[in-house]
Amino acid sequence: MTSQILKFLLIATLASCSVGPDYKKESIASPATYKAVGLSSAPPGGNWWASFSDPTLTSLLTKARQANPQARAALARLDQARAILGLKGADRLPSLTTESLGVRQKDTRRDIFELPPSPYNKYRSALNLNWELDLWGRVRRSVAQQKALTQATAADYVAALLSTKAEVARDYLALRHLDSEVSLLSNTIKLREENQKLIQVRVDAGTTTPIDSARARSQTETARAELYRLQLRRTELENALAVLTGSNPSTFKISASSPPRTPTIPAGVPADLLRRRPDVAATERRLAVAAEERGIVIAKYLPNVSLTASGGFAALSTSDLFDSKSRLWTIGPNVTFAPIAFGKRKNEVNRAHAAYREALENHRQSVLSAFRDVENALSGINNLDRALAAQAKSASAAREAARLIKLRYQTGLVSFFEVIDANREHLNEQRTHVQTKAARQQATVQLIQALGGSWK
Repeated sequence: MTSQILKFLLIATLASCSVGPDYKKESIASPATYKAVGLSSAPPGGNWWASFSDPTLTSLLTKARQANPQARAALARLDQARAILGLKGADRLPSLTTESLGVRQKDTRRDIFELPPSPYNKYRSALNLNWELDLWGRVRRSVAQQKALTQATAADYVAALLSTKAEVARDYLALRHLDSEVSLLSNTIKLREENQKLIQVRVDAGTTTPIDSARARSQTETARAELYRLQLRRTELENALAVLTGSNPSTFKISASSPPRTPTIPAGVPADLLRRRPDVAATERRLAVAAEERGIVIAKYLPNVSLTASGGFAALSTSDLFDSKSRLWTIGPNVTFAPIAFGKRKNEVNRAHAAYREALENHRQSVLSAFRDVENALSGINNLDRALAAQAKSASAAREAARLIKLRYQTGLVSFFEVIDANREHLNEQRTHVQTKAARQQATVQLIQALGGSWK
């Protein structure tokens, strides 16, 4: 009898299959080149953030990768997913449990067997085995599903890390360009204070009116008020960087310096984008998760066959427990099946198919969003390069206009009001030029993030 059972189980295991449709990766067409810039060369590998050639930025990014709370939380979620994958994989193997029992009990005498004197003691020590024969692939699909979910969680971690790095880079570059504006305003205030002294000398000499002196002081104080506002914003960015790198803002400090150089980031071919973007990879893996769920639901309503076995000793006294005559064993298949599900099977299958369609559309949306992000970044770089060139010319023209108007004022041809207006225009053009440079570097960070960073 035992050999017949084992023969049946062997045949059943060999004949096992996986029910439900298998997952096939969606094929998504990619254009030959990006619309904004016709680049077709492959991007370089390695860490793109190093292309800024700024040691402070590199150090901040390293700290963010190691100590950022959100990134560390994403890593913890990945570790959880890996552990669950190990648990799912263990379901493919038999489960063994040991049993030790010692009870005192009283049975009913309305039974068909002759009972010992009641109450009596009962002892048992056994090893139990249970092994689900994965005839329909439920366990295999569950493992494949968790593997895909673990891969999606890994992509989520990379996406969180990339987002954190991009935020660090944006805040750092913004801070550095604020340093440029602070330096510009500080120099402007010094020049205006010197100009204010010269105006006062002319007022004392009677060659101009006190109105010019008041206007000169107003111009200086206006610049000083704006300087304080910039310093406030710089402190806020410094504190934001502290949090992003897992540091306490009260002890975090970044010394003033000039902005790093603006690197050139090749966009590569569009087909590479879907390989590099972690968010696209995550939605594709979750599509695989939904695909496996369809087979799991179908297998749930098919007969479940398990091999159960038990072996050990049982006796009514401890002295007889491990005697050879006290041995016992059982072995045999256990089949469970719900022949009537009252509509549950149909609705669960429909739910699984609908969940797959939802995951498919989410994946397609992530692909479209990825191309949108790259196109926006490339267009921003292209247009900001042109704006930067025009702004440089505008700032140069404003500087020359301010110089000429100052000469005319010194010869008495124009009023001091025109000098103030020209100086204000010159300062505005200089600050706009700095801000345009900042926007151009922010567009570079946007492109790096849109391309998936250094993730492969």
